[in-house]
Amino acid sequence: MLNIGAFARASLLSVKSLRAYHAAGILVPARVDPRTGYRAYAASQLVDAAVLKRLRQLDLPLDDVARVLQARDPAVTSTVLERHERVMRDRLAEVAAIVAELQAHADRPSALTPVFVRHEPARHALAITGRIAAEAFDVFLGQAFAELDAAAAAAGGEPLAPAGALYPADLDADGIDLSALLPLAAPVRPPAGGRAELVEVPAATVAVLVHEGGYDTIDATYRALGAWVADHAEPLERPVREWYAVGPGDDADPARYRTEIAWPIRPDGPDSEERP
Repeated sequence: MLNIGAFARASLLSVKSLRAYHAAGILVPARVDPRTGYRAYAASQLVDAAVLKRLRQLDLPLDDVARVLQARDPAVTSTVLERHERVMRDRLAEVAAIVAELQAHADRPSALTPVFVRHEPARHALAITGRIAAEAFDVFLGQAFAELDAAAAAAGGEPLAPAGALYPADLDADGIDLSALLPLAAPVRPPAGGRAELVEVPAATVAVLVHEGGYDTIDATYRALGAWVADHAEPLERPVREWYAVGPGDDADPARYRTEIAWPIRPDGPDSEERP
């Protein structure tokens, strides 16, 4: 028997990885001391560890790794690897298409409007905030804006267009604290029992770039604005604002969407015309 440290050295797998594989039920120690929790592995498990390591080097998902180790059948291994090869080929083709698209954008002149700087005064707004994964942004915002409109109507508030959202400066792969905003002409008390709350969006000097079109291409506009900020301004670690001048609630055609991306910067007179 080998303790976890010795097994890690012999298998060239980290202790952290071995603990994770144990928790996932993929490489379970031969013995776990019920009193101390210390793990011990049989020398024969070094073969399983080697197979596991090679399969993970191929980016094989953990579920498929477990299937191979549990089956110990060459036919099962062959089936799993053939399916994974098809997935990898499809992924490679997708990556090639993305690279080609990015290079095509880089090779042609930008169709974006110029970046401009403006001062946004402090404003009251009804807001709904949630911890949201990137792929669920559109669903969350659609539901939140409908709820905010209803809350404003119930409270007698006067909404000011456009609605918007706050995106934290640091994007987390597990999700972000996304806030949907409905600016108001004057503060109101939101109805009890709902998710809407009254907030004040602080005043800020922002660099603005207008994105025209669907949200599936908005990353190119963010790159262009980020490059401008790097060259002409000092960014602040504050949430970036998106203001939806034209959105799904205004037009059914994504090609006509119009989103103002407002990036907070230090007001030190950057090289751009300032607009109100």
